[in-house]
Amino acid sequence: MRNFLFVTSLMLFLTGCSNIREIQYQAYAVGIGIDYKDHEYHVVLQFLDFSNVAKTEQGKSDQPVPVWIATGKGKTVEDAIIQIYHGIQIPINYDQISLFVFGTSLLEHRLDKTLKSLDTNFNIRQTGLVYGTEEKVEGVFTTKVPFNYAYSNSRINQPESMQQQDSTVPAISLQELIFEFNEKVKTIVLPRISITKQIVKKNLEDLPVSIFDGAYIMKDEKLKGYLSQQDLEGFIRVNNKAVRSPVIVIEETDGNEELVQIELLKPKVKRVIDKDKNEVNIGLDINISAIIREASKKEVLSPRVKRKIKEKVTNEVYAAYLKSHQIGGDIYQFEDFMYRFMYKDWKATKKKGNFPVLKKENIHVEVRPLKSINKINSGIKLPLK
Repeated sequence: MRNFLFVTSLMLFLTGCSNIREIQYQAYAVGIGIDYKDHEYHVVLQFLDFSNVAKTEQGKSDQPVPVWIATGKGKTVEDAIIQIYHGIQIPINYDQISLFVFGTSLLEHRLDKTLKSLDTNFNIRQTGLVYGTEEKVEGVFTTKVPFNYAYSNSRINQPESMQQQDSTVPAISLQELIFEFNEKVKTIVLPRISITKQIVKKNLEDLPVSIFDGAYIMKDEKLKGYLSQQDLEGFIRVNNKAVRSPVIVIEETDGNEELVQIELLKPKVKRVIDKDKNEVNIGLDINISAIIREASKKEVLSPRVKRKIKEKVTNEVYAAYLKSHQIGGDIYQFEDFMYRFMYKDWKATKKKGNFPVLKKENIHVEVRPLKSINKINSGIKLPLK
C-alpha cells in the first residue's frame, strides 16, 4: 500500500508530453534573406512544405513543390522577424535553416550589425551557406528547380554536388563569414547569385533559375567591390576546393586552328613567400591534373598542349589577382599567410606600406601527365613530361 501511494504521488509531479508540438503544426524556415533599404531591414523567411518534399524523395511529383515565403520590415533584424510572427499563424522552427541571402545594400552598409544580430540569435543555426545578390530576395527564393524537385535540391543549396561538373566560386557558411569578417588580413570571396530565364524551359515556357555570376570581395570589414565570373576565372580554376574545370586550348596546325577540350581536375595550390635582404617576394605553386576530353584531330602533341595549358592557367590566375588587387582584395590570401606564419615580416611591410605584389613570373604551374578520355585521342605523342 505504501509503494502504491509513493508511485501515485510521483505521477502527480510528472508533466509527461503535455507541451510537445506535432511537427506538422510548425513552419520550418529553411532560408533567410536580408536587405537594407530606406533605412529599414527587409527580412524574407523561406519555408518548405515538407509533406511535398517527402513525395519528391520517393520519385518525381506531378505538381510543382510550393515554396512559402513571409516578409517583414523593421529598424532591426529582430524587429522585422517579429513582424513576420504577427502573420505566420503557426510557430516558426529554425532548425532547418540552410541558406542565407544578403542584398548588396546590406553588404555595403549594415553587414557588421547584421552578423552580430545573427550571431547572438540562439534560434538560428550558423551552418547554412551564405550568398550575396542584387536581385530581390523574394525572387531568389522562388526560382525553379527542374522536374518539380524541391528547392532544397537547387545548386545554391547543394553546391558541392555541382562542383563535380563545373566548379565555381566556393561557398562559405555563415559561421565562416562571421569568423573571417573581423579578421583584417583576410579577404572574403562571397559568391553572388543572379536569376536567369535563358537556360531552362518547360516546353516553351522560360523558367527562372538561380546561377552563380561572380563574387563580392570584402576586406577590413568593408565591401571592396564585385568581380564577375570571368574576372575570377583563374581563381575558380585553381582554388583548393575546385574539382573540375573545363578549358579550351587552341592548337595551330598547317595554318589551321584546332580546338582541344581539356578537363582540369583537383588543383593543389601552395603560396610561396621568399625573403631576402632587400625584399619579400610572393608566388604560387600550382599542381593540376588534365585530361583531353575532345580534340578535332586524332593526334595531339602532349608537350605542346601542356605548354598551352600552363600558359592559359598562368594568365588567368594572374588576371584574377590583378582584378582583386585593383579593388583592394587579396584573393590568394598572401597577407593572411604572412600574418600567421611570418608576423615580423608582415608587420614590417605594413609599417612601410609596401606589401609585396605578385609577379607573373612567380606563378608556377605544373601539369601532371596528360591523359585522354577515349581511344581516339589516345594518340598523344610521347614524351608526356
